[in-house]
Amino acid sequence: MRNSTGRETSIHLRRVTVPDGWDVGVEEAEVERPAAGATSSTAEGESERVIPSNIQLDLISWKTGTYILVGFLVSFITIMIVRALLKPLSRGVALFANLYLAGTIIFGGGPVVIPLLRAYIVAEGWVSSRDFLLGLAIIQSFPGPNFNFAVYLGSLAVAGTSLSPALGALIGYFAIFTPGIVILVGVMGLWKSLRSRRWFTSLLRGVNAGAVGLVFTAVYKLWQIGYVDVDYQSGSPLGRDPWWVTITATSFVGGAWFGCPAPVAILLGGVMGMIWYGITQT
Repeated sequence: MRNSTGRETSIHLRRVTVPDGWDVGVEEAEVERPAAGATSSTAEGESERVIPSNIQLDLISWKTGTYILVGFLVSFITIMIVRALLKPLSRGVALFANLYLAGTIIFGGGPVVIPLLRAYIVAEGWVSSRDFLLGLAIIQSFPGPNFNFAVYLGSLAVAGTSLSPALGALIGYFAIFTPGIVILVGVMGLWKSLRSRRWFTSLLRGVNAGAVGLVFTAVYKLWQIGYVDVDYQSGSPLGRDPWWVTITATSFVGGAWFGCPAPVAILLGGVMGMIWYGITQT
């Protein structure tokens, strides 16, 4: 027979011997069910997720989640008004406001944050393009999200002020991570009631498609500013030199088709860069 989801379900009847005098109206039925964690198909042919029993989606009520999101929206609007109207701001307040804005509007993955950080930090004149790209190369060599880059930029952005580099790093850390954490906690309160809505899942698919486009856009922008030398202090396209195109192609092909580990690709790029330096300086 078929159940309500269209999945074949077998029912086996088993005879049970009971003592005399027991009134048993039905025989015990043994029903085969899908294994825990398996997926089942809906009537429309779409895959339906099975949530493990040890995961709770109702730790925060939808009312609490709504209050959190509304409170965050109020804080964001307040910070943006202060950022726009009260100028000049102190370096610490301006740094917090810029990174708070970046942490709020970014979605789509790690590379997307890089062009925004360049716009909100380098364009302000707080960090040079050279230091920005050097820090980006270093942060890519370590595990963890690209948001950690804000810690490095925060420590450099307060140079020449009364703030210590350690305090600038803390400002950068809390400013860029706080929006995402607060939004995540607030949405978890609404997730249980929204996850089954068709319009909501369609919205998430659209957001996911847009995020892919933003990642490619971010990578292209990095390509356009990745070459820094004496004549191009603000950066120029990597395509100016065929050797950098070779390094980029080698890293991409090695990782995508030959399973080259990221640390190996990074070290290989560094060795190829040193080869270029040795040839051009002789």
